[in-house]
Amino acid sequence: MTALSKLPFDEKLIYINGSWAESSATQTCNVENPDTGDVIAVVPECTAEDLDRAVQAAYTAFHDGPWVNEFSGAQRRDAMLALADAIEKSRSEIELIESVNTGKPITDVRGELDDTIDLFRHFAGYADKVEGRHIAAQNNSNLEGYTVKVPVGVVGFINAFNYPICLLAWKVAPALAAGCTVVFKPGPQTPLTTQYFAHLLDSTNKFPPGVFNVVLGGATVGQALVDHDLIDKIGFTGSVATGKHVIRSTASTRNVRSTSVELGGKSPGVVMPDVDLDKTAKLVVSGCMSNAGMNCNALTRLWVHRSIYDDFMPRLKAAAESLNLGTPQQDGTEMGPLIDRRQYERVLEYIRIGKEEDKASVLTGGEPALGRGYWIQPTLFYNVDPTARIATEEIFGPVLSVLQPFDSLDEVIEIERKNEFGLAAGIFSRNHQDIAKFTRKLRCGTIWVNNYNTLYSYLPFGGFRNSGFGRELGYESFDGYLVPKAIIDDISF
Repeated sequence: MTALSKLPFDEKLIYINGSWAESSATQTCNVENPDTGDVIAVVPECTAEDLDRAVQAAYTAFHDGPWVNEFSGAQRRDAMLALADAIEKSRSEIELIESVNTGKPITDVRGELDDTIDLFRHFAGYADKVEGRHIAAQNNSNLEGYTVKVPVGVVGFINAFNYPICLLAWKVAPALAAGCTVVFKPGPQTPLTTQYFAHLLDSTNKFPPGVFNVVLGGATVGQALVDHDLIDKIGFTGSVATGKHVIRSTASTRNVRSTSVELGGKSPGVVMPDVDLDKTAKLVVSGCMSNAGMNCNALTRLWVHRSIYDDFMPRLKAAAESLNLGTPQQDGTEMGPLIDRRQYERVLEYIRIGKEEDKASVLTGGEPALGRGYWIQPTLFYNVDPTARIATEEIFGPVLSVLQPFDSLDEVIEIERKNEFGLAAGIFSRNHQDIAKFTRKLRCGTIWVNNYNTLYSYLPFGGFRNSGFGRELGYESFDGYLVPKAIIDDISF
């Protein structure tokens, strides 16, 4: 199946307080299929009034509803397991919607659905394991001190467009497991699987009204979410510029609130001379071109040792040119289009800059592809000056900068220490001393060794510097939705 005949929900409605309701919006947003540029749905551009209804519902559900005040951790666990089962039962529909709305190859979407289901089951296991500590008083035997961990409260999420259902799971699963309530805003380009997720959550009859709410739209409703006084925590995934704005906004509201931001990256990879060149070339291309390069941790700055540089370039070129571009819903397609015209034009502009800046040469690609939609060829630049714009700025597209050859790993580490980002990195080597040096000295949240883009629900993900702060995935993510309370009890009273 390669087309959406009919969505299994009414995309013109929003999910608030356990029911589907009309938005107060007068404006709408077209949702496109980036493979063709065709409009596949029209959704409301929610208003501040819609947002307030959603936040009020989440606030009431948190403070007065059973989710926090009556449900045990085991009951929250069982609700999340039922939701995971509902997602699994409907996965073929979700996969088609996600693939058509994002342009992702269907094989990639299947893997992301595996991860999504696993995430809800994984974090469900934490829901009944919230633990505190007992601290004995040092100078008074009549005092008992202990901690309890409580959910942070109402969480507002602003999601990115590039991994709609998977990033939803990253955020929502640990928050629900901790006992929080949620107001969720998907990326305006890719709202459809979020709406279907709300439909599936509602169908379980396990979640009280107001626990999960959805608003749709862009910057206006996103700003209203960040500014709302009843929000206790903001979780954001997106660009550095917008992330900094979110941080400033949350600091200037009446009530200071916790913030977690996962932002951009310009992730370096290093190819040492002792590796299998053909295998490494394929790993590098996959690490950059996955999701058409619209990946915050994409490998986009590549260092290749001088002794293998000339031998590695034709292998890298062949790996990039072998990628199969085609209808995303067909098995065998390996790379899809950019998400929309704005991103398409942004990437083409960076390619133009790379060609004209006189700091790089094109190895392959650099042109539109397929003659429809928002397709661009996998593009490789080589002999790139490390200070070139294409080598230092996040492009968010299928563009790899192979930097000028290096002689010493120490010089790479010294340069990358000054990288304004710190989300991810990779090294391809069989020398464990080099691997240890690189992983120890580089300040990045995730470092891959002889693989790339592999993520697990039990390992934390996040960055340093302009790549943001806070962690998603792993126990660290779950713990981020809990706040400790200290209790001191005079037992002699």
